Amino acid sequence: MPRSGGAVIPMKDEVVILAGVRQPEAEPWEPFAAPALDFLEQLSREIRRERRQYEQLAAFGFWCRRSHMEEFKKRYEDGRSRLGRGVIFHIPASNVPVLFGYSLVMGLLAGNSCSVRISSKSREQDQILCRIMDRILLRPEYKRMRRRISVFSSQRDSTAVREALSGCAGCVVWGGDSTIMEIRSMPIRPDAVQLNFPDRYSICILDTLQLGYMTEEELKNLARRFYNDTYLLDQNACSSPVFVIWNQEEESKEAENARVRWWNAVDGEARSYELTAHKAMAKYELLCRYAMSLGGEIKISRYGNRLYTMGLGDIPSDIDQLRGTFGMFFEYLGDWRKALTRLASGRLQTITYHGIEEQKIVDFVIKNHLLGVHRIVPAGRAADMDPVWDGQDFIAVLSRQIGREAQDAFV
Repeated sequence: MPRSGGAVIPMKDEVVILAGVRQPEAEPWEPFAAPALDFLEQLSREIRRERRQYEQLAAFGFWCRRSHMEEFKKRYEDGRSRLGRGVIFHIPASNVPVLFGYSLVMGLLAGNSCSVRISSKSREQDQILCRIMDRILLRPEYKRMRRRISVFSSQRDSTAVREALSGCAGCVVWGGDSTIMEIRSMPIRPDAVQLNFPDRYSICILDTLQLGYMTEEELKNLARRFYNDTYLLDQNACSSPVFVIWNQEEESKEAENARVRWWNAVDGEARSYELTAHKAMAKYELLCRYAMSLGGEIKISRYGNRLYTMGLGDIPSDIDQLRGTFGMFFEYLGDWRKALTRLASGRLQTITYHGIEEQKIVDFVIKNHLLGVHRIVPAGRAADMDPVWDGQDFIAVLSRQIGREAQDAFV
């Protein structure tokens, strides 16, 4: 692909190479190969050095640092022989900033080359990450890694997408159900593995009594972590909680005060949130729609224009159809066990919590054979990407384990 000073040149079928090469090589490497870890460490350093204004990009830079990747590596030091599969094709959702970066890293860590298609209308954070990545890949010392990475933009139905699908050894798709079904309808190699991440929803369980005991500083810190789980991604990520369960035995004035105090703290953190006219209107329209369509008792509270809550007297059966956005949350008061039983469907992805012991939640999920529930993490860690996501292991699926007899077996 011709370049001039790192600039990209449009290709046929409106394809633009944003980082790396047009066609990555298919040679499989061992998972967590040193050149890949070196590249990610350099990427992390340059993102952090430039002190970018976008919090999502800064978080990605901190996440892909060498020490963190080494922690992942230790989890797979089990004596088993693994190699990558070849070229993994990634199709990330466009409404979650820098998601393509996380997906790409997982493919590289598993020992693969990666081809990534991002939307031609991708966000500025994605464009900045591509520029930093490509700048590093053009250096002589990263020549080998450059041959293993291709990030391009195109229309979703472009020839480039179909070609990448038909020749890849694996495919990772993030997006709505319709997107996944569309990709599944396209030709793909019979032996290609697939990781699909469809529509999900997530919840947060807060113990009312415990929050009532918190100091102002403790509450502010927790509200900040909740803000990071939700507002930073416009609540678009499947891991962003849309439903808050208040664990309490009965209603009281003290419990109500604790909840109001909490939402005021969240509203305080949300003052830094960029609420555009479009976001404000979309949120208000959604609020009105739910107010008209939801049955039963509903209590709507407004904590400034950046935060709306809808208190529900009961949990509806179609919970996975409820979507909060731009600072709108649903609430339910009662025992968390009863609420979780009603909320647990195959689409429930992440449970964040505070004031409840994690092991109690895990034990309850397992004992009651609940559907969904792929992750249980403290509030503030909903967006922490892990090699195991939605109950699927990136490294295990995107690499191939070479089976062999035990060394002490008899012939």
